[in-house]
Formats: sequence, structure tokens, C-alpha cells
Amino acid sequence: MAPETSVRDAVRIEEWACDKAQEIMLREGFRLIRSARNGNNTEIRETSLMMARAIAASLVDASRPRHAGE
Repeated sequence: MAPETSVRDAVRIEEWACDKAQEIMLREGFRLIRSARNGNNTEIRETSLMMARAIAASLVDASRPRHAGE
């Protein structure tokens, strides 16, 4: 039964990662595209850092221990 649970957990983690990546790219990627179109280097840098922070936060969240039922 343990291997089945491991596969189920792996699938759940993969689905979570895909959903989180899509969420970050839709939100932060769109902001980055808009700032790139404006050509303002400061804004491009700021939005790039926002995307990096969102990715880092998702990695911290992913590494957080989960309890059964979460």
C-alpha cells in the first residue's frame, strides 16, 4: 500500500506545482510583459523581482511539512 500512497502523493505534488506555476506566470508574467512594453528598466527590474519573490515563496510553501488531510 505504501507505493500506491507514494504515487498518489507524487501526483498531488505535481498537480500543485503545475497549478502554482501557472498562477505565478499568469499574475507576475503579465506584469512583467506590461513593464517590458513600457520600456522602463526600473519597472522591469521591480516586476522581475516580484516574480522571483513569488517563485521563492512557492518553494518555501512546497517545502513546508504537510499534515494528513491538507
